[in-house]
Amino acid sequence: MPQFDITIAGELNLDIILYGLPEELPFEQELLASGLMVTLGSSSAITAHNLAVLGTRVGFVTRLGEDALGKIALERLRAAAVDLTRITRSSTASTGLTVLLPYTRQRRILTYPGCMAEMTLAHLDLAYPPFVVLSSPRASGTDTGTLPKAESRRAHDFNGHE
Repeated sequence: MPQFDITIAGELNLDIILYGLPEELPFEQELLASGLMVTLGSSSAITAHNLAVLGTRVGFVTRLGEDALGKIALERLRAAAVDLTRITRSSTASTGLTVLLPYTRQRRILTYPGCMAEMTLAHLDLAYPPFVVLSSPRASGTDTGTLPKAESRRAHDFNGHE
């Protein structure tokens, strides 16, 4: 069995960040963004990625769809040498996606959770230690065995956008 410094269980999705949109979003009108960034999303996946880049041996447990979004997200984690041997796939739901619209002082965050809503404690291999489940302190659903959603997100690019 692989030896890790930490194993993280949590959501995996991509973030699409659209820059330069007006704060008031009218209905039925196409709006053109001035910039776009596609990046690894979800606090748990970002944490796993960043710890691995810093040299920590990281295992990651998640659920994703059988789609291009999941493939891209896995490639980002694999490039950082995160162990992905315990991921599970959904044949009924796609990988989640978040769209962020940043403004000067705040941002809009629109999320489709995708197959993460299907992930339960039964998807965790507790013999794959050491284990940390990243979740929101406001999350609910743990009584039914559903993993709470990690709601905190922060994405950065190299041009200083946040």
